Amino acid sequence: MNNPVSVFDSGVGSLSIIRELKKEIPHENLLYFADKAHFPYGNKSHAELREIIVNTVKYLGRFKPKLIIIASNTPSIQVLDEVKRIANIPLLGVRPPLKMACRLTKRKHIGIMATQGTIMSKGLEDQIRREIPQDILVTKFNASPIVELVENGTYITNERRTYDIISRVLGNELDRKIDVITLSSTHLPFVKRYLSNLLPTVKFVDPATIIAKDVRKFLAFNRILKKTGTGRLQIFVSEGKRYFEQTIRMMGVKEPIEEANLNY
Repeated sequence: MNNPVSVFDSGVGSLSIIRELKKEIPHENLLYFADKAHFPYGNKSHAELREIIVNTVKYLGRFKPKLIIIASNTPSIQVLDEVKRIANIPLLGVRPPLKMACRLTKRKHIGIMATQGTIMSKGLEDQIRREIPQDILVTKFNASPIVELVENGTYITNERRTYDIISRVLGNELDRKIDVITLSSTHLPFVKRYLSNLLPTVKFVDPATIIAKDVRKFLAFNRILKKTGTGRLQIFVSEGKRYFEQTIRMMGVKEPIEEANLNY
């Protein structure tokens, strides 16, 4: 019962999911792995990404997790289904919450903010075809530059630069009809304040709450949900521990950080 729920991505993005997991499953132990050695996932080829995710799942297997959450849209869209077929631990990914965006839009025009890897992927194209009715327009935004800002903590230390880069990503020609935008990188919820200030009439959809509820349902269904005790958070990083530590301390995370020795 004390085995952890494991969460990983290529950096600090997992923290937006962990924030919601702590509310939804407060008694569970969480294991967070920041794979800084492979940051960013957003510019990796399909083959590179598959190899990284397969090896990471193997590495996390030694902690005997109840479930592993791939807290990154890019690998979830591109390789999750392939990896699931060979993994012996349950895996859950994070995908753009397109169905919810379609329910929320009044003006039939939604935006998807995601990394370059997600934006360019066939997986996202397929998901759009499956989940978005033809009468709803879709605009995609390459948010990779914003992911960098979050990863290195600039969004905390340099407000002007953050606004500049977000404005550049959104562009000057933003259609005023867009009324819903999905935050389809787990890094993006950290800049929601900036986004709401720039686009006060737009609803931003963060899938973290959906994921946290799905995790709770999975644990309850399999009768492995902890109902007592205080969950603890263990953090591992694969590279650049000192710099990573500075960033997450600024984000209010106080737990000690251990180095993970990867051989892949």
